[in-house]
Amino acid sequence: MYSKIKQLFQQYQSGKGSPAEQKIVQDWFAEFDDSQQQPLNEDQRSILFSPMDRKIQAMLYPRRSFVWLKAAAAVLLALGATLAIRHINSASQPLITYQVIKVPNGVKREITLPDSSTIYLNSGSSISIPSDFNNKKREIAFTGEAFFIIKHNPNKPFTLRAGKLQIADIGTSFDVKAYPEDKQISVAVETGSVAVEKKTAAGRSTVLAGAIVQNQQLIYNKADDTHTLGKISSANIAAWHNNQLRFDNASFAEIASQLERWYNVSVTLSGAEMQGRRYTISFDNEPINHVLDVLTKLSGATYQINHQNIVIHLKNAKNMN
Repeated sequence: MYSKIKQLFQQYQSGKGSPAEQKIVQDWFAEFDDSQQQPLNEDQRSILFSPMDRKIQAMLYPRRSFVWLKAAAAVLLALGATLAIRHINSASQPLITYQVIKVPNGVKREITLPDSSTIYLNSGSSISIPSDFNNKKREIAFTGEAFFIIKHNPNKPFTLRAGKLQIADIGTSFDVKAYPEDKQISVAVETGSVAVEKKTAAGRSTVLAGAIVQNQQLIYNKADDTHTLGKISSANIAAWHNNQLRFDNASFAEIASQLERWYNVSVTLSGAEMQGRRYTISFDNEPINHVLDVLTKLSGATYQINHQNIVIHLKNAKNMN
């Protein structure tokens, strides 16, 4: 008998029960006051569970007496009260929704958060903002590249989740580059400081930097799970949102990805890329054909453009550094 009762509730919890079985439990929920928040006394339990008792009895044993219900009361209370509490709590808690802002390739966007913080999103970036943002805490998820100017509030900490990294603001403006396809995640601070932790799948945290300060940059390598902390000039931290396209010790594969995001084109590399070939150069809001002219002349590579499709031939490419 106990197993029948237990099975009914377990099936309801897992969503495997028949429509009739699920309706019995749902109707039972509807027959008590959702506003009841205090522990149930004996009389209240009797009132609460008697409609359920009758419905279970009618379904499982339509021609038998209700004697078994008294023997099963402990099991029913243990399972049913838990469901009732969950039902009440879920009804009283507001549903958290998420606003997802995606910036397509070839576009940049400035947004203002509910706390008046400002975010400049680079091409191909995405940010997810929960509906309870700025209630008790400020936490957002992010991929791509963005420059953050955060309003510091010690009572409502600001945290940014980017891949495995969690970045906590300590009153600052900073840049984060965390495209999923890139091999690295970088965090560069223009003013103030940030703390960076690495989160594991098990929910554990490892502090990578307790405080990254002005003109410092942390680079996390996804492949070998290592990181470095070094200096960076303020001019390079947010060059992209001043419309400066900059390649800093970049491979042609990295250059191709950046060109695709910046100009909304498709770039194909023809021929194997030689190891050790890295390139450092910047452009001020130049059209893509000018960028490709300069890159290929300096590197020895060649290119072809067919509308939005670009092929870069690496056969004769040499190191520009």
